[in-house]
Amino acid sequence: MTRGGSPAVRVGIVGLGYMGLATGLGFAAHGASVVGYDVKPEIRRSIELGRSPYRESGLGALLRAQRRSGRLRVVETPRDLVGAADGIFLCVPTPAGPTGRIDLRPLEGAVRDLGSALRDTRGYRIVVVKSTVVPGTTESLVAPELRRRSKRRPEGLGVASNPEFLAEGSMVHDAVSPERIVVGTRDARALAWLRRAYRPFGAPILALTPSGAELVKYSSNAFLALKVSFANEVARLADRLGSNVDEVLEAVGRDSRIGPRFLRAGPGFGGSCFEKDLRALAARSRELGVRLRSAEAALRINEEQLAYVLGLIRAAVGSLRGKRIALLGLAFKAGTDDVRETRALPIVQRLVAEGALVRGHDPGALDNFRRLWQREAGRGRGRLDLVSSVDEALEGADAAVLQADWPEYSRWSARWTRRMRHPVLLDLRRAVDRERVADSGLTVIGLGAGVFPRIRRHGGGGGR
Repeated sequence: MTRGGSPAVRVGIVGLGYMGLATGLGFAAHGASVVGYDVKPEIRRSIELGRSPYRESGLGALLRAQRRSGRLRVVETPRDLVGAADGIFLCVPTPAGPTGRIDLRPLEGAVRDLGSALRDTRGYRIVVVKSTVVPGTTESLVAPELRRRSKRRPEGLGVASNPEFLAEGSMVHDAVSPERIVVGTRDARALAWLRRAYRPFGAPILALTPSGAELVKYSSNAFLALKVSFANEVARLADRLGSNVDEVLEAVGRDSRIGPRFLRAGPGFGGSCFEKDLRALAARSRELGVRLRSAEAALRINEEQLAYVLGLIRAAVGSLRGKRIALLGLAFKAGTDDVRETRALPIVQRLVAEGALVRGHDPGALDNFRRLWQREAGRGRGRLDLVSSVDEALEGADAAVLQADWPEYSRWSARWTRRMRHPVLLDLRRAVDRERVADSGLTVIGLGAGVFPRIRRHGGGGGR
């Protein structure tokens, strides 16, 4: 029972990755009874023990609290899950395929298993697609396959889309206190259940068709990626003009029509969403006879930003052959151990291809990046050394590159400067205060900080 005396909403989560676990914990924090299932036994065991499998601010504490409360538990089979939940959220991955289309095989497998489990369960159920899928997927693939497998008629099985808007680094806050909740369904009973499930969250609920809800997710990510890409292009211009991109974009973001969020220049966007979603949206649009040039442009700008970063490094150190480069930050951004689409990977690949010897460090993502590098490196594997301390990464370095702005790096130590052979820091996030570290002899080149013209004149090499 909830505090008000009414029965608790019974929620099932299929897929306990970053998004699925945060979603389940968000419901549990608002009083729902939550059961979770994941195909990986090690994930199930970790969550049963109250140990978060992922590095994400606040996630471990919330997991331990909800395990103690009894509102979150893990089950061993889909059949166990459907017996304990009225609304089942599909939170399985939809990775990018080689052509830009998303790979639906994990979702299709989850739908088959769930449909078979539902066949032997009585009572109305609603299945909610929270995985990111291109518009049309819920109605054209998920609903028919569920009904075929479960042998259920529409009046006994509701289907809906409910995209997630969780940002890594603030995932717990976003799951517990969302800005808005988007649902898509044509089933009045399913919509009523979703409204009841989300009522304690206190956020506005926007009801659309399933395809409309799916399009909201892709449109949101495309627009945010465009803001990042715009900021990166402005950073290149600021370097040529001797301006500071942060000062420029702070003033731009004060315009209430624009807003400051995501107007932050860096090495390019990464993570599990932006690139994958833009490619999938562009591919789906082409299938429908529409050319989504804005999404295509954002992807091109992101690739160009990588070339710009390499130009900065070459301009600072000259030829990369035989040079020792320290790469600080291997996750796609600070505050997470997620290395999906991290810009650190192509940076290392390009540096190694040009003959550099790279030492990489990250406070939280070292093991994940090691596994990623082992899959992706090929013959260049031996030219990257992953180390457990900043001191070791900087020992004898000809330059350092700050890729993810972990707080540890912004508190730059004079001891680190002394360890470098040539004390030059390429700060791709402008995280280190140049004036504070000037006495240590460190030269800080911030991307978009307006110093690139001087480096080109005096440092030799490179360019775009």
